Amino acid sequence: MKSILKPLLFLLAVASILLLSDLSNRKGERVRKDVQRVAIFKFNSNLILERTEQGVIDELNIQAPGLRSRLELTRYCPQGDLPTANTTAQGILSDKFDLVISISTPGLQVMANANKNGAIRHVFCSVTDPFVSGVGITGPGKDERPPWLTGIGTFQPVEKAFLIAREMNPDLNKVGVVWCIGETCSEACIRKARVICDELGIELLETGIETASQVYEATIALTARGVQALWIGGDNVVETAIEMYIKAGLMAGVPVFDNSPYTTLRGVAFGVGADYREVGRTAARMACEILNGKSPAEYEIKDVVPEQIYINEATLRKIKGNWTITESLRQRADSILTE
Repeated sequence: MKSILKPLLFLLAVASILLLSDLSNRKGERVRKDVQRVAIFKFNSNLILERTEQGVIDELNIQAPGLRSRLELTRYCPQGDLPTANTTAQGILSDKFDLVISISTPGLQVMANANKNGAIRHVFCSVTDPFVSGVGITGPGKDERPPWLTGIGTFQPVEKAFLIAREMNPDLNKVGVVWCIGETCSEACIRKARVICDELGIELLETGIETASQVYEATIALTARGVQALWIGGDNVVETAIEMYIKAGLMAGVPVFDNSPYTTLRGVAFGVGADYREVGRTAARMACEILNGKSPAEYEIKDVVPEQIYINEATLRKIKGNWTITESLRQRADSILTE
């Protein structure tokens, strides 16, 4: 009897240890499930996307205490490299995040194409025109896109930029633009620019590029054709080479104006566009609602453009032509940089 009892007691002890170990693991699993994991996928680094990301993070930090669970953020940025971006998107899927927030049109495209089966809920922002992004968004309605995908568009105020340029220089009749032919967001802005330039009697000289390394030479070529100003629309590639764009313009005494207010800090003469920090906050609020149980399919896709006007008066002193800040524009501007 004793010979049988000892093995039985040993087996019971082992079983108890295994059960306790499994209980511990199952408790740990419950704790992990209580953590909601969010990936922030910023396609590259420029002032617009960095401000957007900061707005996302700021709002998530504000909302986190009100979520039903703890929030864990992981940030990704492939620095505009498409193969790296595709690998990053696949990694986000394999890591089984609860939600991803993508920033920029290329970010939306890469993440949505990787997520065609809807493995993860996806909120996008800093996208010029989501309806031409080629990811299955055909309209603003709830049934006009994949049910796991939602977000906000931010179509830059292209027409307003040219109206301000004409207000600052009534003699303006020739504007140049370098734009990436592979970006749907840039093409969308170019189409609007062609229309407003035709209405204002401004000749728009365009040069298409494929990479940021081509920006400087393309800009030099435009200034040689007698443009009086250079413009940037919603172009991620040109934005990454903004210093070269500005440098080429200033060498010819030609100002750059932009559909981003922030580039005035780099030397752009003026910028009119969205407050992208607020754009990021808006997207983050949607993400928090989804984490708290709302379905992405419940949202309509709308344009969010909290407009700002920044002017760099110091840059205007360095350029040729009759460029002035009208009193009306001074009243409307959110910021005028004097140094």
